Amino acid sequence: MEFNLIEKQWIPVLRRDGTPDWIAPYEVTKDFADNPVVSLNAPRPDFNGALIQFLIGLMQTVAAPGNGTEWRKKLVEPPPPEELLEKFTTIRHAFELGGDGPRFMQDFENFTAVDGGVSGLLIETPGQNALVNNTDHFIKRNIVDGLCPLCCATALFAFQTNSPSGGPGYMTSLRGGGPLTTLVVGDKHHGTLWQLIYLNVLEHSKFTNICGNSALSEGKYLFPWLGETKKGKRKKGETFYGEDTVPEDAHPAAMFWAMPRRIRLDLKELSVGSCDACGSDTDCLITIYKELPGGASYNGWFHPLSPHYEQTTKGVTSILPVHAQPGGLTYRHWLGFVIQDGNEKKMPARIVHEFYGRWNSNWQFRLWAFGYDMDNMKARCWYESTMPLLCVDASIRVRYEEQVAGMVKAASEILSNTRGAVKKAWFRRPGDAKGDTTFIDSSFWQQTEAGFYLALSSLTKTLESGNETQIIGHQWLSVLCSQSMQLFDKFAWEGPIEDADPKRVVVARKELEQYNHGKKIKGLLGIPVEQSGAENKTKGKKEAKPSELAF
Repeated sequence: MEFNLIEKQWIPVLRRDGTPDWIAPYEVTKDFADNPVVSLNAPRPDFNGALIQFLIGLMQTVAAPGNGTEWRKKLVEPPPPEELLEKFTTIRHAFELGGDGPRFMQDFENFTAVDGGVSGLLIETPGQNALVNNTDHFIKRNIVDGLCPLCCATALFAFQTNSPSGGPGYMTSLRGGGPLTTLVVGDKHHGTLWQLIYLNVLEHSKFTNICGNSALSEGKYLFPWLGETKKGKRKKGETFYGEDTVPEDAHPAAMFWAMPRRIRLDLKELSVGSCDACGSDTDCLITIYKELPGGASYNGWFHPLSPHYEQTTKGVTSILPVHAQPGGLTYRHWLGFVIQDGNEKKMPARIVHEFYGRWNSNWQFRLWAFGYDMDNMKARCWYESTMPLLCVDASIRVRYEEQVAGMVKAASEILSNTRGAVKKAWFRRPGDAKGDTTFIDSSFWQQTEAGFYLALSSLTKTLESGNETQIIGHQWLSVLCSQSMQLFDKFAWEGPIEDADPKRVVVARKELEQYNHGKKIKGLLGIPVEQSGAENKTKGKKEAKPSELAF
């Protein structure tokens, strides 16, 4: 089967008038003036996440702007399809899905291995242990038996980009299993797919200076499937572990084309049928692939589309990519996604950092964050969210970021307080309480999100006018406390009936209200703390949280 991903019209999109279409990558600017492509239209959200990274990777690899002037011009006046095709054709040979030569995202060697169902390329598919133990309760086996070439190519790229741990020798992606991606999304004046791609492409020199060895320009250093697999030493019986691939070993563009898994699609045993992902009929239905352990192990890379954090272990500090966690993506991630959090050593993606240098006061942008929440080999959830990117003048930026950091941390403190108070209302010994209480967290973040962004808007205006920000702190504290008490009142009486104690509920509520207005939270919000005579006598005593109070 011949299927070239540069030339084929395989990417599902929507045009401005709502018409669905299929385009080749270079056709992303086709009909830009009259009826441009405005979004991807894949049958699955993780496919959309993979396709946008595929397109950004293509552009960054062979069509990155040389400087800021070129970037600004092409953002609103994109190159015609013919110009893009000319650039993409230079790497056409690396994007053959089938054929006798190197295959896109597949091992260089046509090895022998046990055949597996193509559903294994979908990250949520139950693993072997789940099948043996019959624990595939929510995501059933055999839901996907065949994929058309278009969906199979997307699934293959998504799998290599997000690959989770798969047991000994089965490596995670360059950013670990299920990495979080954050992209800059334009306003209505920059609402086309082309602009979404280009907003997340760095100038050539800035990209090549992040990490990687730009002197390694041979194809296999950009696209690892163009060269033989580096097999590591044999360990644990017959398992091969691939060699580490560090930034010095590959071109910077390899970050978009990393291939941690050794996979080969079976393109000889094709059949006629309907694709189980998109529903289209095809005479090239792909049903089988095979895989061997021993793919590349990536270490030390700094991907420009992911936020990162510092971690120190045994005196060694590492910069690691952020991964999605239970509870979704809300404004609680503002620190680290949008602005740097020095205390927690979290930093936004490089593309977000560069956005502030490109920002124009007449533009309005959002942050699109998405990724899998992985529990080792198991996909617990796909999370996806957008949040506004608010830019402020450099003269007030430091104060703005300090105030926002305090607002988010105050929210976290009050949520922790609320959770502890509910447990105290439920149990005689709340410290021994077990079970999942993330529903409290989810409700709190969702119900306070609108108030947070309203407070940010007011904060910007207040700082620009030179006024004090105490009133913003008071307003935000009121929002947080109101929601805290509402959640407590909603959940406090839902504990185990055998442990019910009305007096304990009343005491927990009173202490929750008291702590929510305590010194620590007021300090985070820049609200002066008035000390009474009684408070002065007890100065220096530790302020106890509801979960720490005697009972």
